[in-house]
Amino acid sequence: MKTNRYSGNAFSSALLYLVLLVVAFALSGCGTVVKTGNVGLVVNHYSGKVDGNVRRAGFNPLPPLSGYEMVEIPTHKRTYTMVRTTTEGARSGDDSVRVNTASTNILNVDISVTYHLTFDPNKQEELKNLYAKYRSQFQGSGFSAFEESQLRPLFRKYVSNAFGKMTTVEAMTGDGKRRAAEDARSELNKILNTDSIIVDEVRIRAIWPDENTKNTLRTHLVAEQNLRLSTLNQQLANLANARAVSKAEAEAKATRIRAASLTPRLVKYKHLDDIRIVGVPQGAIVNAGSPPAPRETATTPLTPPQRTREVPPQGE
Repeated sequence: MKTNRYSGNAFSSALLYLVLLVVAFALSGCGTVVKTGNVGLVVNHYSGKVDGNVRRAGFNPLPPLSGYEMVEIPTHKRTYTMVRTTTEGARSGDDSVRVNTASTNILNVDISVTYHLTFDPNKQEELKNLYAKYRSQFQGSGFSAFEESQLRPLFRKYVSNAFGKMTTVEAMTGDGKRRAAEDARSELNKILNTDSIIVDEVRIRAIWPDENTKNTLRTHLVAEQNLRLSTLNQQLANLANARAVSKAEAEAKATRIRAASLTPRLVKYKHLDDIRIVGVPQGAIVNAGSPPAPRETATTPLTPPQRTREVPPQGE
């Protein structure tokens, strides 16, 4: 009887231990926590179906031993970085984007792409469609796997396409980098907006030219400096010529004004200043006009001549 009692106790202990294991296993799969800034899609690995209700951040219960898995989808902004240095970025080593410009030069470009997924509680089907479309790319590490396999190649492709539309000199300028970033952002949104992904910003952080490109840029810089110097010298020469022309025009204008101020009457008086008139007292006024008509004076009539008697010579 003692042996049976000990055997019964051992069996009871084993049974209790087994029950505890089952309970612990069940509790471990009865729910999951969705982190803040994410939403969750419940996927059934037995049936392959996606639950119609998108889970919010926080604890979400799941039926134990039912084959359900919570796939988290971030709705907050994410930034994917690809740079040359090994201390940052999504991957170690040189992860910059290699591009060919329209000048057939090679550049390595450091970029960061900021994006987010839109989530409308009234349009939950959009996230379900995203997962259904790229289900195989979510395998493994969930959304990070999708980001690496689907989004990363698109980021690199459209940045490279944007720089391929510009010359090397244009690409190295601040305006060229801004144009490339905006072009890449616009093209990415055309592709990704249908999947509820919005690209907020593409940043061109740095550009690294190869040696051939550096030599091309040096040659272009020297030529540009020479052109600017030549242009400056031409501008100075034009300015000097303009001053000389202005001076000549001013002198000609002054001459015309002086000539216009000499009226015929003034010219006549000026001419008389050079004539020395004899017999005219100094300071007397001389009428330079036509001589006046003679005055009419009263005259007394002359008396007729008296006849004289002729005296005959004596002795006749």
